[in-house]
Amino acid sequence: MKALLTLTAFLPFACIAQTTWDVEVGGSLLDPNNLPYYDPMELVIDVGDIVRWTNISGSHNVFGQLSTFPDNPEGFANNANPQSAPWVWSHTFTIPGAYDYECTGSFQGQFHSTTQFGTITVVDPNSVKEESPWGGVKLYPVPANETLNVNIGTSDPLRMELVAPDGRSVRKSAGTGLMTLDLSGLPDGLYLLRLSDAKGRMFSRPFMKG
Repeated sequence: MKALLTLTAFLPFACIAQTTWDVEVGGSLLDPNNLPYYDPMELVIDVGDIVRWTNISGSHNVFGQLSTFPDNPEGFANNANPQSAPWVWSHTFTIPGAYDYECTGSFQGQFHSTTQFGTITVVDPNSVKEESPWGGVKLYPVPANETLNVNIGTSDPLRMELVAPDGRSVRKSAGTGLMTLDLSGLPDGLYLLRLSDAKGRMFSRPFMKG
């Protein structure tokens, strides 16, 4: 997976740069060692980012229409039916939320979607606020070293995601109240902590490691 910045310069979290995220498409039900796939299957991107799918083998499509995924913020698809490789298709995501999609291909009653499905979480960087939806959020120690403690003023379960300066999701965790995020093995630098709950509310806060 590669994230290609379409701007010549990028200051992490200080400005919004449109990013193109690549997803490889391939595989075949005829090959048990290379079943239909999307790589990567999960992405976390910002509003306005582009996802570019490249089919390198087999006959596939990208299908996330509301007829199959009614909870998607909007529908998207390159074709209703799979198309043989090679092809490249891109889509710009402009509405925040969680998107599901799959390949609609099949062979002799077997469906590509058993192994070939994906999720894209689109967040709005402008939604970052000083006060979280759940009250105060305390991060310590900052700068962090091997661990980051996250103290949140709520008993509701929350999801935590750590985002690197290049937009990659590098750590995920979940919990409530006082949580600890493992930072071991990560290089020093500026990171973004994203918190979300079951209602779709989000909060982001940058911090330094090192």
